[in-house]
Amino acid sequence: MAVTFPLSRTAVVIILLSLIGLGLVLVQPVSASLPKVPPAQPTPFLTPTPGPDGKIIYIVQEGDSLWRIAAIAGISVEELMSRNGIQPGDFISPGMQLELGFGGPVEPTLMPGVEPTETPIPLTPTPVFGTGEICILLFIDGNGNARLDEDEQPLAGGQVSVADVSGQLTGEYTTDLNPEGHCFLDVESGDYNVSAAVPPDHNPTTTMNLPVRLEPGDIKYVQFGAQPSSVVGDATGGGDRAALLGLLGVLLLLVGGGLGYYASRYGRQVPRSLR
Repeated sequence: MAVTFPLSRTAVVIILLSLIGLGLVLVQPVSASLPKVPPAQPTPFLTPTPGPDGKIIYIVQEGDSLWRIAAIAGISVEELMSRNGIQPGDFISPGMQLELGFGGPVEPTLMPGVEPTETPIPLTPTPVFGTGEICILLFIDGNGNARLDEDEQPLAGGQVSVADVSGQLTGEYTTDLNPEGHCFLDVESGDYNVSAAVPPDHNPTTTMNLPVRLEPGDIKYVQFGAQPSSVVGDATGGGDRAALLGLLGVLLLLVGGGLGYYASRYGRQVPRSLR
């Protein structure tokens, strides 16, 4: 006859934990023996060579980024973006051609075993020079709204001029009836002050001096307005007449009030027998 010994709850828990621990020990060597997959490596950086025009062009490979190309080429990300007209938020794709420099390969070693040449990449950007046009129109601002309306005509007999920031006069012109105004041609790029003077019998309705920044190839249009002095005088005369009529009304009110006061005093002085 077999004898049985009941197991307590604590003993059952200990047995279960022992079995779990043994299973982990047996499983660990199996997982440790599995071959490890090496991390993905970026595409090797190909050494670009200068083209016939002296530019160093790099063709973007799969897995490249602006930061990686700039770091290995030895230039900043900002310079790389500036050389290639890349704006923040733009993406590069495999097959794109990026300019790294001019005159020779980049100075740092691009691939193991490849020696860089001694020709450095010029880092100083080439200054941009050029000319543009500044066109000026002086017009008759009939309604005085300081804006060129469709039916408003050019004003002849005024004077327009262009001067640089140092005050050196670039050009001046006496206005005529050309509806396009007058254009100063071949003006060097830079900052200028454009001004106008109206004929003696006119008054300006806009500011007569404006700053203008001219970039190479730009055509800047500037407009100035003026009104005949007679129009301004008529408007002023109308205001004077209104003020005169208002003053006359006040005087009439004062006279009426005086007459009323006199009549009330006179009524109190009449004897009862005459009422």
